Amino acid sequence: MNFITKNPTVKIISLILAITLWFFVKSKSGGEMALVVPLEFFHTPEGLMVTQVNADAITVRISGPLAQLEPSLLTKARVRIDLARARSGVNTFDVLADNFTFPPGLKITQISPSSVKVELDRIMDKVVRVRAMVRGRPAPGCRLAAVTVDPASIMLRGQSSQLGGIKEVLTEEIDISGVRETVMFEVPLRLADLRLQEGVRGMVKVTVTVRKESGGR
Repeated sequence: MNFITKNPTVKIISLILAITLWFFVKSKSGGEMALVVPLEFFHTPEGLMVTQVNADAITVRISGPLAQLEPSLLTKARVRIDLARARSGVNTFDVLADNFTFPPGLKITQISPSSVKVELDRIMDKVVRVRAMVRGRPAPGCRLAAVTVDPASIMLRGQSSQLGGIKEVLTEEIDISGVRETVMFEVPLRLADLRLQEGVRGMVKVTVTVRKESGGR
């Protein structure tokens, strides 16, 4: 024992062996953990779009070597659902072990929920007019002569059951209180409540024409 405690070389070798053994045990010993995994869809049929899902993620229990259960190794895990055979309306898909993108060596012991309902709708293109929302009054002695929007209409591309009844979209409110001359604003459209595909133009230019009233200075 005195030989070991007094010999620094033996100390270092013993420490290296202990660390190596710890890593070996950690890599071989098993563990279990629960994880919430986001859903990811692919092969969406042409002309259709996902409009509603009854779950945003799947809770799963996995087991395997502790080294494979490191959170940093699981951050990119996904539940991939193939929509190639989906139809317009509500579709039900079983969530199976093969849907998960876990690293090799892990075993799935529980999946909840075990199925997901995915609603798809036809994609619709529709041209609608744009109406500017203006509030306030110009400065005394001035009047609002005209409000013009550029572009006057836009193309929307999105959920057909939602766009079917839409005839116009509104801009965010423009406050013209105290304005004395013609001004131009770049204003966002109110599109937050619509399920639209990417690429829809969300900004327009609004010109507010203000003139002096007759007899005004």
